Amino acid sequence: MPLRASTRPDGRQAASRAAPASVSTWLKECFLPAWIERAMAGGRPGYIETVPADADQEATDARSTMVTARLVYAFSLGHRIAPDSGSRRAAEHGLRFLLDRCQVAGEFRHGVLAGGDVSSATADLYDLAFVLLALGGYTSATGDCTHLATAEDLGFYLDTLRDTSQSGYREPGPTGPLRQQFPNMHLFEAFQLLARLSPEGPWLARAETLVDLVETRLIAEDGSIAEWYRPDWCRLEGGPGSEREIGHQFEWAWLLYRHAETSGNMRAADLADRLYRFGCEAASIDGKAPFGLLRNGLDAAGRSLDERRPLWPLTELLRVAIAAEALGRPGPAATVADDALEAIFTHFVDAPTGLWVNERDSSGAALVPSSPTRLLYHLLPAFAAYAQAREPGFVDDNPILDRPNAAWPSR
Repeated sequence: MPLRASTRPDGRQAASRAAPASVSTWLKECFLPAWIERAMAGGRPGYIETVPADADQEATDARSTMVTARLVYAFSLGHRIAPDSGSRRAAEHGLRFLLDRCQVAGEFRHGVLAGGDVSSATADLYDLAFVLLALGGYTSATGDCTHLATAEDLGFYLDTLRDTSQSGYREPGPTGPLRQQFPNMHLFEAFQLLARLSPEGPWLARAETLVDLVETRLIAEDGSIAEWYRPDWCRLEGGPGSEREIGHQFEWAWLLYRHAETSGNMRAADLADRLYRFGCEAASIDGKAPFGLLRNGLDAAGRSLDERRPLWPLTELLRVAIAAEALGRPGPAATVADDALEAIFTHFVDAPTGLWVNERDSSGAALVPSSPTRLLYHLLPAFAAYAQAREPGFVDDNPILDRPNAAWPSR
């Protein structure tokens, strides 16, 4: 694999021993084909959920609605990036399993086995958000509107779970004493996508209620979003439940920038600026020096909760940096996206194989050497965003924003 050398926005040459020379070529010719084969290994129903670090170790038959839906979305995006890669076939393979096995008597389940036996309870809010994202992603990529009716039915069901006075969504089952913000974050992502597919429908209004939730309940004075909230979406003060995750700071910010760009709601961009700034400050990213492993979990005082340094926050940093750059929003520096890409390939992703180490500790030692396939949801869009921003002619349409293809009809 050759050295990657490209011109950064600051005019310097970026060179990495690990990154491919062309991210878009690598996506089309290496990454996508390798992961289609791994995820569908043996032709069994659904997708393999973890590729073991030990090649001799057998993959399990455990399946879940969340991972299945994530990969349907990822491979649908893969089809837009490389129509001849087999990604559509891979997306349809998972979509059949999602609708025929993960759904029982009209209700989605949290976990199933490859043979179809239900292994755990009813789907939670996090699962359902990704079901919507899978249905919307497949529709956007293929022009096949067959499954939008299922998404619409699920949307009306979710309306019954909305805390109307506070704008957030609660879990479908017993909710307990607290609310989690990140399932609402992924609902926001799905609502945005579906609003572009059905602009006359209720999806945009649903998305706007979650912008309201961020502005009025979730975001703190310092620009942070916590992981847990009270049932009225008030913040918890100190102790367990007040922790923050840097990766979610970046992910929320990216989604809000995207919403601002597609809807014209610049209030969302202002909120994104605050979230992005907090995340960069918490991760000590100032654009003046390269960075590598990012801490993620923080307590209320900003201290690291543990030594884990996961891969996924770097992918979200890459996406939000590209989005902020495209919108001309303030950020640490124009080099952050390039630095994030270098860190991903230097510390986590092996370009020749496309495999990755999921987590390291602060010293760089691998904690989780296996490659969970759920991370394709983070990796593929991040790499595609980078390629589109840095490699002219990568694609004619915009896979990152999931803009519609001209082929599919208006509804």
